[in-house]
Amino acid sequence: MTDLVRLALVGCGRQMRQNLFPFLQRIRGHQVVACVDPDLSLAREIQALTADAVCADSIDALDLGTVDAAVLAVPPEPSYELTRRLVERGIDCFVEKPAGPSTAALEDLNRVVHDSGRHVQVGFNFRYAETLQRLHELTRAVRATPCSVTIDFYSRHPSAPQWGVDTTLEAWIRHNSVHALDLARWFTPSPVAQVDAHVIPGEPDRFQVNLFLRHRDGSLSTLRMGNHVKRFLVGVSVQGTDGSRYTAPSLERVTLDLSAGVPLGQELHSTRNLDDGWARSGFGPELTAFVESCRRAPAARLTGDPSPAPEVPSVADALAASALCDRTMAQLSATGGNGFAALAHPMPASAQAG
Repeated sequence: MTDLVRLALVGCGRQMRQNLFPFLQRIRGHQVVACVDPDLSLAREIQALTADAVCADSIDALDLGTVDAAVLAVPPEPSYELTRRLVERGIDCFVEKPAGPSTAALEDLNRVVHDSGRHVQVGFNFRYAETLQRLHELTRAVRATPCSVTIDFYSRHPSAPQWGVDTTLEAWIRHNSVHALDLARWFTPSPVAQVDAHVIPGEPDRFQVNLFLRHRDGSLSTLRMGNHVKRFLVGVSVQGTDGSRYTAPSLERVTLDLSAGVPLGQELHSTRNLDDGWARSGFGPELTAFVESCRRAPAARLTGDPSPAPEVPSVADALAASALCDRTMAQLSATGGNGFAALAHPMPASAQAG
């Protein structure tokens, strides 16, 4: 590998143009050498902003000997297929979540990546969001024992079936809840022993989704999600058995709401007033981590330790999140949207009792 990581950008649509390439432009240590998209006009839009990149309508048209690593932002099916092919050709990859169309595909991809020894990072960008990183650090001691984690994740899209999925609900869960599920696993690494899933329908193709994850160590993760909102929102709260509650109500700040059970409301972290977005959503730091990993990878392979750092989201993490999506959908299908079995004799509301 040369001193600069030679990058191919695969999939030059909205995600690449708006969220990935603008941050890559601010990162040192790499050179974009190829822009790939079946729609060459999209590839040329990004090519015009690079120095000497070539355009291609597929990776088959590239000389992969001139490429060290690839950044992929394509739908799940080609995401899996292209990442698999590139890894087998010795190319390190950054691939946007969910990284594959199914748990079976991700199981296969995880095996291929493991056997190849290549570095593959999955785009769970919220792990790198500055505020959530700070919350993670501040709650390390609290999370060392069983605790409660609440994650809010709201997005209006998708609001229709996509990616070959039959329903809007499943499309939303596989597109968005994988982020919340990954955050739940990041804050509480203990394996998930039980899943309770519930949906509250609203307007057509609008809904609230509530997941309760019971972890093997006794911790509980509550995921409050849905597309019934008007704007995007991510928030996380961690409550410990010591009476503390740390909250990031959004990606802007962290507060200590409770200390030993006493309301406190102390602000522990806030984003800068002139925040440029670099670390707010995590895109900048996650891409920096990828480029740096690619630069270190050759030396790591020579020493026999090509494994990424534990905190780097991997295909194994995408696989675990996909398996939880499967369990969620299976339960919703079996219970008609209510994760709890119906009572044979439902209890009346208090106003009706007696």
